[in-house]
Amino acid sequence: MSGVSFIVTVYNKLPFLSDVLAAIRAQQGDFAREYVLVDDGSTDGSLDFLRRATTAWESCRIIAQRNRGASAAMNAAVAAATLPYLKLVDADDILAPDATLRLYNALTESGAILAIGRGAHYELGQARNWTSHDEPVEWRLLHKPLKRMLHSNTLMNPTAMLLRRDDYLRVGGADEDVCCQDYSIALRLSQLGDFVCVPTIVALQPVSAPRRLTDNQARILHDVTMALGHFVACHPELPTRLKAYALQRAAMRAMLWTKRHGHGKNQLRYALLAFAARFSTVPDPAKAILRCCDAFGYNPRAMLGN
Repeated sequence: MSGVSFIVTVYNKLPFLSDVLAAIRAQQGDFAREYVLVDDGSTDGSLDFLRRATTAWESCRIIAQRNRGASAAMNAAVAAATLPYLKLVDADDILAPDATLRLYNALTESGAILAIGRGAHYELGQARNWTSHDEPVEWRLLHKPLKRMLHSNTLMNPTAMLLRRDDYLRVGGADEDVCCQDYSIALRLSQLGDFVCVPTIVALQPVSAPRRLTDNQARILHDVTMALGHFVACHPELPTRLKAYALQRAAMRAMLWTKRHGHGKNQLRYALLAFAARFSTVPDPAKAILRCCDAFGYNPRAMLGN
């Protein structure tokens, strides 16, 4: 089995780090491994804890940088990694003991570009009893995943993913203008080949975590929309029908958001944009997608974090 770089980006995750690091160290499998941990400007003592906790670890590198956001932190970690495969890990998620091995087997056996497992939730301090899998888990190929990625980001969670470092670099890494690094990576990878889905729980996410990105729905929708707009802008060779589909999805998200928040005038504007997209009559879909970001009232540079 080839080597795996465990990539962890940290921003103010001190209460979670002990369990997260222990789960990484406990990964099953006969493979070379290294650990690249990036502290993205934490102010809660996370960086000091990382340094103390990994003193005796071999092949471990800790990078401290000013707060630039999760995507920039992940790109910095991958740039410093040296092994062929990347196991991405959020700094408050806990890997199942066999997570890396199962994802690696599915990725290499299937010939896919990206392996994705399932997630579940945990409470901080709660005992965890992992299910033992004596038999191989059947994986499922997601063929031609580009349209699925244009549709939504519901498959995504970095800690449930494993991919090749070369492919990550080939697509330019994560979009540093957004903090939904998992979605921007998967969106870019979806042009390269199939994804493989592993129908077993490979990671646990906390039920609650301070300042967690997923708790800010406006931020999530803004960043997903921005990542989509950037992707379409960077790929003018995309078929017209797919550009139109991406715009339709973005406009529908914006319309539904404004409807829920009582912005009737804007709701009509986005509804008309979604209608126009159905007939591919919008001359610059990428620009129109990026305009949909305004619906969510969020400034991506106002607060970075992770």
